[in-house]
Amino acid sequence: MAVSITVANEKGGVGKTTTAVNLAAGLALKLCNLTGSKGKILLVDMDPQGHALLATSFGIKPFPGGGNLANLLLESPPPSALRMAQRSQHHPNLYILPGGHTEMVEAARLLPTQMANETRLSRALTPIQNEFAFVIIDTPPTTGPLLVNSLVAADYVMIPVETSYLGVSGLLELQYTIDQVRVHFRPDLRVFGYLPTLCEEQRLEAQEILRELNNRYPGEILAPIHKASDLAYAHSSHMDVFTYKPPRHKSPEFISSSSRATQEYARLVDCVLERTGPTN
Repeated sequence: MAVSITVANEKGGVGKTTTAVNLAAGLALKLCNLTGSKGKILLVDMDPQGHALLATSFGIKPFPGGGNLANLLLESPPPSALRMAQRSQHHPNLYILPGGHTEMVEAARLLPTQMANETRLSRALTPIQNEFAFVIIDTPPTTGPLLVNSLVAADYVMIPVETSYLGVSGLLELQYTIDQVRVHFRPDLRVFGYLPTLCEEQRLEAQEILRELNNRYPGEILAPIHKASDLAYAHSSHMDVFTYKPPRHKSPEFISSSSRATQEYARLVDCVLERTGPTN
């Protein structure tokens, strides 16, 4: 049964899609030697705004002929999610369920008119849960049916937080949304952790935000992701950071290179594997 992790924050520009892309790619690299479902990763593109980054990072077609997530969310019964999933050109064990800006915006508009609209993603993914080790779900930076569906379909929610005063401003609203999902749909939904992103620790503001986060959420703060040119260059090169800055000798044990960004996302991948193993 796949472990589902939704990457969410109700504020844009916090590195949410970047985290979803590189977490999925790192997991694919770490598990590439495992056979069958134990080595396969699925990345679900629920963010209309992040569609271009997610699609181009893994070399998938922007408008696949086999449908997209909007079809899964709106059609009853939903079509086959497995048939829609496209394989990444960079990682043969990584698959993407594509969204699309226009289609997903329309889905967000129509979903509230549908029966059982909060559980549509969960229902569509249930038949393929045994096909993958991890399902990573990228989300829009707004409260609404796409975010709620993404939380209902998840075991964990990972929350990227930009280390600025504006970056933490939306956390209370997100916590309220998570609480409501727990009450009505998923009482077992867990916060995996808060991930400081775009971190510049030499800045006084960033230091104060990190202290505030640790005081507010003790034991739930993940090791930070620092602001790095490699992440921007990887994006503009249509790659995840592990593909853009690969290690000299590739192996599942060592997926990071001299690039700090690869080291920090590799550390996040290891944390996910340690916390979600068979005994957790």
